[in-house]
Amino acid sequence: MNITILTNRDLASHIALTRVVKQLAGHRLEIFLSEKVGGDQQLPQPLLQLAAFENSLIEDGRPSFDQLAAAAGCTIQGFGDIGNQVNSPAGVARIQATEPELIISLRFGLIIRDEVIAIPRYGVINLHSGLLPNYRGVMATFRAMLNGDSEIASTLHFIQDSGVDTGDIISMQPIPLLADKSYLFNVLNLYAGGCEQISQAVAALDAGQLLTAQPQQGKAEYFSFPTEADLAAFFAFGHRLFESTDAGLDNTP
Repeated sequence: MNITILTNRDLASHIALTRVVKQLAGHRLEIFLSEKVGGDQQLPQPLLQLAAFENSLIEDGRPSFDQLAAAAGCTIQGFGDIGNQVNSPAGVARIQATEPELIISLRFGLIIRDEVIAIPRYGVINLHSGLLPNYRGVMATFRAMLNGDSEIASTLHFIQDSGVDTGDIISMQPIPLLADKSYLFNVLNLYAGGCEQISQAVAALDAGQLLTAQPQQGKAEYFSFPTEADLAAFFAFGHRLFESTDAGLDNTP
């Protein structure tokens, strides 16, 4: 099967992509990389520190994104040279040129619209690192920790329109939320099961089965990046965004 993966330049994406490239060996893969999530904005200092820590781990000697792509038999592509306009004629043409039968979104930082969604015969599926519809948007695990939840989840769903995390749900994989661990630890802990959700969906399609999905049920909430006040409340509960021991956490097989 021809599969195009849309992912992002961050640590969780790197760990997930490492797994997916191995699990989907035998399929023809193409990989597009976004450089950030969302538009230009000034993030609070703790989030900048988190990003810097993640970048240090990406560069700690593990294979680069380019090397992961090489292992998949392709090269990294992107949209930076066209102003990140993934839905422009040039952006759509780039994705069309990969002739995808399925598009997989893994933490992709750009919103795709109808022209892209219509390309693959099996549609576009997205692995969201949160319980849907409760935690649409970014940093769902942060919100779950702030709310004192006992579980977090990865949700595999279709992207059917330009809404954020609104599509029908294919599968959900809950795991315990470890409140004594950092936000980063809990996020990365989602991807062993999450990547298996992707693998199972691809295997079903490869066997000639259509993916079954159900509309989202319950109250939907959308969250953007935490504010200074959100972070202050998070830290007041004793939570941490990251810690040095997270450097040894690697969920790849």
